Amino acid sequence: MQFLTRADSILCALVCAAAILVGSDASADAEEVLAATPPEIRQKLADQSVVMLEEVGGDGPESFLVAMVEFKSSRDRVLDLLREAERQPEYRTELKKVRTVETLADGRVDEQELKILFKTLTYRLRYREDPETGRLTWSLDKDFDNDIALMDGFWELYPYQGDPDRTLGRFGSNVDVGKGVPSFVQKGMSRKTVVRYLRNLQQWVDSDGAWRP
Repeated sequence: MQFLTRADSILCALVCAAAILVGSDASADAEEVLAATPPEIRQKLADQSVVMLEEVGGDGPESFLVAMVEFKSSRDRVLDLLREAERQPEYRTELKKVRTVETLADGRVDEQELKILFKTLTYRLRYREDPETGRLTWSLDKDFDNDIALMDGFWELYPYQGDPDRTLGRFGSNVDVGKGVPSFVQKGMSRKTVVRYLRNLQQWVDSDGAWRP
């Protein structure tokens, strides 16, 4: 039981490490994205504001967990809040430290530190922004001795043309914490931790950064 609790805490911290956004595809809006989404997913999103989608990429190491979330805030304001990397611990209580170690032409490198029980995990993420689509992606900095095996992901934000005070977010994440946690255990827990993270993030953004878990 202690093993599963610890593993769940690690995954909660790592599967959701995408708190910095720098833009989204200006050629798309939320209405267009939702028009291509199955009706049952649209209904769940309307009822719950956060909804998990199917895994993308199969069952292998390249598979992503993907989710959608609605924010009651304009896209610009969502971006303003989520650019503030040092504020991530306000809604991610397991995260103890965030610092930018390098600023690059197409993004940045952040070092994150979190404490699980008596163990501290440190890793660096390399963020990249596609200037054409505004899609943000991230992965582990291979030049750093990371305490986890894999972390890839993306964020996309889409404004509602019919309601400028709402934003649709699409989130994807793929994490492997290493041999200490079997892959089937990680997958099962990851779906739960993604939803929990997104609900915390949603409340934080919707409150203009005032809400705390």
